[in-house]
Amino acid sequence: MKSSKKQKGWLNKKLENQKFHKGFRNEYAKLSIGEQIVRLRLLSGMTQAEVARKVGTTASAISRYENADYDRYEIQTLRKIVEACGGVLSITMTTEKNKAA
Repeated sequence: MKSSKKQKGWLNKKLENQKFHKGFRNEYAKLSIGEQIVRLRLLSGMTQAEVARKVGTTASAISRYENADYDRYEIQTLRKIVEACGGVLSITMTTEKNKAA
């Protein structure tokens, strides 16, 4: 017989730990930035080298920004990369309490 109560998954249980939750949010944010850059670049039909030429940097620098392990993003450089791909950079800040679900 199945329980009528909804069971928590592994991740939800781990997220109850504040230290894990904070680390998870930080890693997710880094992954999200790199993934968004890759997606925007691919949608624009450009290679890393083409974006780099427009931005005035190297393809390896663009590759670093697309890497989920990178954590030294500069807003000015992000803006240049996004605009080179035909996008608009938008940054949203909120408290954990007011975060949209």
